Amino acid sequence: MTFGQLSILAAALFLVGSAEVVAGPLMTAMAPDFGVAPAAIAYLPAAYGLAYAGFAIIAGPLSDRFGRKRPLQAGLLGFALFSAGLANSSNLSVAIALSGLAGLCGAFVQPNSLSFVADSSSPEEVDVRTARVFIGLMSAFVVTPSIAGWIADRFGWRYAYYLLALLAALAFVAVSAAFRPGRSHGGGVVSFVATHRGALATPGVLRRLAASYFWLGSVAGFGVVVADVAARKLALSPTDAGLLAGFFGLVTIAGNLAGPLVRRLLSYRALPIACLAASAGVFAFALPAGSVAQLALIGLPWAFGYGCGGPLHHARLSGMSAQFRGTINSYHASLLNLGIFSTSFLFGALAPSGLGAFFALIGGISLIGATLLVVANLAERRAPTSR
Repeated sequence: MTFGQLSILAAALFLVGSAEVVAGPLMTAMAPDFGVAPAAIAYLPAAYGLAYAGFAIIAGPLSDRFGRKRPLQAGLLGFALFSAGLANSSNLSVAIALSGLAGLCGAFVQPNSLSFVADSSSPEEVDVRTARVFIGLMSAFVVTPSIAGWIADRFGWRYAYYLLALLAALAFVAVSAAFRPGRSHGGGVVSFVATHRGALATPGVLRRLAASYFWLGSVAGFGVVVADVAARKLALSPTDAGLLAGFFGLVTIAGNLAGPLVRRLLSYRALPIACLAASAGVFAFALPAGSVAQLALIGLPWAFGYGCGGPLHHARLSGMSAQFRGTINSYHASLLNLGIFSTSFLFGALAPSGLGAFFALIGGISLIGATLLVVANLAERRAPTSR
């Protein structure tokens, strides 16, 4: 896989990440147009995540049977159309529906992008290449909140979604030019049911997929609303909240880039330690903060642990089965986005009455997922001995 192809896939993941976080710094700007409280805007990323979660389990088997390129193209083109439509929404209900449709398209983008990477990489290269492609996803947590807040203050929130639509259309053109249609990866599998059964029968996959919901979905979902969390704790403007979320995104990217090195240094311990750090970081947001600097310091364990552990978890799942890679990635993406939906929904429900319960609940859920990964690692290390 060439550097240009990796860059295109990174750009595709940038769009997936942007759709998850763009609404955060826009909440206070969008709310008056729709006549709702700012916290209600959290239902936009919630709808995106729910639709993504529901449809991804179809997208993966399609790519295993028919190749990666066409589903990826369809996802990018639909993402562009529905993002532009959301920018023209007249009320919150329409916006939620269009956000859900964009999530349906995103369900094609991320699993197929990751499967493209793993299909063309040796086991030794998967971690490094996955981390490089994930720079696109993680950079969305830096670039998108900062730019979206600035656009909302100067031009209006709708232009943030127009920009996403334009970028998705450009990514569609790039994928069309740079990738060949590809081949089926399903081997002798003849039905969708058999494809799902084969993927779920992969040894050790169920624990790690559960962690995709409990751990990665929770800490990623926290990133979706972290700008509004900061605004509520410190009464920040959309621009300032977006900039702080952008700082957390930089820390996430640092963790992303450090992931392969941390894995070489700590071996199998790297992923559980990163996950436990991120979970502890969510709890830490309940601590009092009197300034932006203090809140930035409090958020470091969450952002770095998330950035470090996320790509390691993705790479481990992608390497568990070549035949069912797309389907496993689709389950992973589905559960991840179901976790994002749950976190966004809980934020919308709990934030009006205070943030303490939200921090405790999301921190506890993510800790369950981190524990599952600890157990999965121990089980996999004992398996060769027992055999």
